[in-house]
Amino acid sequence: MSIEAMQVGATARGSVRCTPEHFASRIVAGTPDVFSTPALGALVEKTAAEWMAGFLDAGQMTVGTQIVINHTGATPEGMEVTAEVRLVAVDGRRFHFEWTAHDGAEQVGHGTHQRFVVDRARFEGRLAAKRAGAS
Repeated sequence: MSIEAMQVGATARGSVRCTPEHFASRIVAGTPDVFSTPALGALVEKTAAEWMAGFLDAGQMTVGTQIVINHTGATPEGMEVTAEVRLVAVDGRRFHFEWTAHDGAEQVGHGTHQRFVVDRARFEGRLAAKRAGAS
């Protein structure tokens, strides 16, 4: 396949059960034991990236370049959070998504996400040069 095969309007879903590793209280002391905003962002990124991976050529990968998270509901331990990402626009190698998330009882989030297709070897080469320059 190739990235040209990705169609605007296509959707993908990903889910995760809320466990202690996802809790807001693991990030900020004194906050509730509920699904955290960073965990919600990670679910959205993972869902979009895994869907896109099926269209990439050998040597390509995607990186997240932007995410807007409106976290609108708390999800307690044990509930499953499902994110649905929908491709809304393509601008060269930049892919724009809108997303929603639901925990089975209510919508718990919505927002936007962008991913960019990059050459893996070139990306890793830039990282290596950055590491060498920081030493």
